[in-house]
Amino acid sequence: MSKDSSMRIVTRMSRAEWFVATVAAALAACAPLPPTTSQGDGHPPMAAQVSAQSLAQASPSASPPVAARAAEGPLPVPANLVPLTQPAGQKRLMSTAYNEAYWPLAQYFETQRNEAYCSVATSVMALNALGIRRPESSQYPDYPFFSQQDFFRGIDAQVANAAQVSKEGMTLDQLSAALGAFPVEVTKFHAADLTPDRFRDLIRDTVVRHDRFALLNFRRAEIGEAGGGHWSPLAAYDPASDSVLLLDVARYKYPAVWVPLAQLYAAARAVDSVSGLSRGLVIVGRRPD
Repeated sequence: MSKDSSMRIVTRMSRAEWFVATVAAALAACAPLPPTTSQGDGHPPMAAQVSAQSLAQASPSASPPVAARAAEGPLPVPANLVPLTQPAGQKRLMSTAYNEAYWPLAQYFETQRNEAYCSVATSVMALNALGIRRPESSQYPDYPFFSQQDFFRGIDAQVANAAQVSKEGMTLDQLSAALGAFPVEVTKFHAADLTPDRFRDLIRDTVVRHDRFALLNFRRAEIGEAGGGHWSPLAAYDPASDSVLLLDVARYKYPAVWVPLAQLYAAARAVDSVSGLSRGLVIVGRRPD
């Protein structure tokens, strides 16, 4: 294609469409190779793959995946999920009014440093995206920044510490307590205490804002993915498809995807084997001035 032809195509795209296409491509392209020293991508793995039968049992109202489409990352994306990098995924993002959380989170999208640091990567994404005062960074000495490397610096080691989390990840209650060490408002919700409608309302009312973010603790099996417990931020909600945009911080494994809300709810209700409680949401926001 000639340079002039390329320019004519670009000019026909709106600035918003061009931005989404560029960011989506970058999110898929920048993932590093997976580390090999840790186990799991959140909590210790509970299932390598989920069958269509088990997914149907976990979420009766949702259709189970029947096939896998080509993956943007190393693993096939289940057919019940829609990658953001696909035209259908981008259309959902641009057509919904519930997408304000996407823009600041996308600017600070991180890949977890090891296979158990999903809670840490999810947290620093939200902290940087909130635009609050940032601490000194050992990683970038001249630029204050929340980083995975320094995340535990101000956290009571009895609550959470790097050595433990590198092996086990963090439970819902544990991450909620750890985030209490930062100058943000923190509210936790165990999914077992929420109805599907309340779960939807919490997500919808959070992603429509840019000063509050929803961090999801879920089990991959219920949405058809390989792996066990995991953390990632939620960036948008699409009423037309009743689906939620999950910005997966294990970018070496899966891309950002739209997940049917019924299946996401089932994944958040799954019991954490460490705490014995359901998983759920942690919502972090700026403190009132």
